[in-house]
Amino acid sequence: MGIFKVIRNIDDGLQYMYNALNYVLYVHTDYDKRYSFNTDIDNAYEQFLLVKKYFYKTSGNPAFHFIVVYDAKSTLGDNIERAEYMSRIIASYFSDKFQMIWCIHKKPCSKKCGSCASVYHTHFVMNSVSYIDGKMFGGSYAEIYSFLEYIKKVTGDKSWVVKYGSDKDKHYDVDENDV
Repeated sequence: MGIFKVIRNIDDGLQYMYNALNYVLYVHTDYDKRYSFNTDIDNAYEQFLLVKKYFYKTSGNPAFHFIVVYDAKSTLGDNIERAEYMSRIIASYFSDKFQMIWCIHKKPCSKKCGSCASVYHTHFVMNSVSYIDGKMFGGSYAEIYSFLEYIKKVTGDKSWVVKYGSDKDKHYDVDENDV
């Protein structure tokens, strides 16, 4: 079973976007695999901010940060190539409209019921403002559910748990209506 974590923090504005990008790309680097289809990774904050300024949308939700924790079965155990492949396809869901960076991290295999529960997880940070038309990504339940259905198809894993939380407290609340 995979875990899909949706992290929201709109209290700190652009500082949150900076912190999320910095954490994903530079601080949390157990296994440094950084990617983007449409953003220069070393200038991601500046590029995200330029899109926001161009469309006059520098307030509100600055970024959509989510984590996909792969089940060991979907990554075929300790197979980084499989994790990279799935992460690239998952990122493509939004990348035709939104700037997106992602980084794959490796964690020691945790045991769950005597077998490996997960090895890899991928952090995705997406600009909340579309570089195409300036529309904001709202992150509604319908949008999240549709995206989760896509993740299920990509991974071949139909059993996922959705958790919501914020970066401030590093605490994720389980959605009672697991999708």
